[in-house]
Amino acid sequence: MTGAGGGLGRALVEVLGGTGHDVRAVPHAELDIGDGPAVRAIVDEARPALILNAAAFTKVDACEDEANIDAAVAGNALGPWKLAEAAAANGAIILHVSTDYVFDGEKGSAYEERDEVRPINRYGMLKAFGEEHVRSTSERHVIVRTGFVFGGGSDYLTGALRRLREGEPAGGLVDRIGTPTYVRHLAERLVPLALTERFGTYHLAGPEPTTWHDVLLRAKAFAGLPGDVLEQRAAELDLPAPRPRNSALTSVLLPDLADEVPPMPPLDEGIRAALSRL
Repeated sequence: MTGAGGGLGRALVEVLGGTGHDVRAVPHAELDIGDGPAVRAIVDEARPALILNAAAFTKVDACEDEANIDAAVAGNALGPWKLAEAAAANGAIILHVSTDYVFDGEKGSAYEERDEVRPINRYGMLKAFGEEHVRSTSERHVIVRTGFVFGGGSDYLTGALRRLREGEPAGGLVDRIGTPTYVRHLAERLVPLALTERFGTYHLAGPEPTTWHDVLLRAKAFAGLPGDVLEQRAAELDLPAPRPRNSALTSVLLPDLADEVPPMPPLDEGIRAALSRL
């Protein structure tokens, strides 16, 4: 498993710890997935049944900065390609985690797996390239798109909840919609999905499209947090990378796999779980 030091990686380490799987969790400090020879060496040595790629350059605005382009390409496009090459050479399954930001947000409803990708920022473009590299390189692939992931410790929502807990104000966007996804709920379903060997692209995200502002209001009410929740609008933040207006995800494929990959729990359950781990 790559990206073991990130929020999803840490959740995966916790989830897989009691499953009986023999897991080698590799952080970025041990492996830069953009380094093809290093990837091939570690995979050839481990000879895994499954490569789970949770590594990525996830700083969306930083991807727009030319100073970060090499790291962004390595983490989001080149790295997945090199991992897929190593997986194919070793007969391994590769599960690659992608993003809702491969869509432009103009559909007007939740995106399903057959919708055409149309990224509007460099992060989404590179993630789309990474997806295509994985598809074209390894037949034994599972690509999982998710979005608005929270509860990993260093994500936007966790930071906002900490501020509210300390009595400080926290802002949440009211004009950007996604499907907020509790990181542990996501982590619990990735390996079971890969082990179905139903290869392809899946959307695995929280079940309820909404805004970050709404999530913060719910969390404040659930836990009695003293800080004020402020309304924000995307134009006011003047962020370098544009965001999709509505990048909510839904799946037309996962209902057929419900016995192996249970439906995602309600959003409120994820919010309460994230609050309990603050």
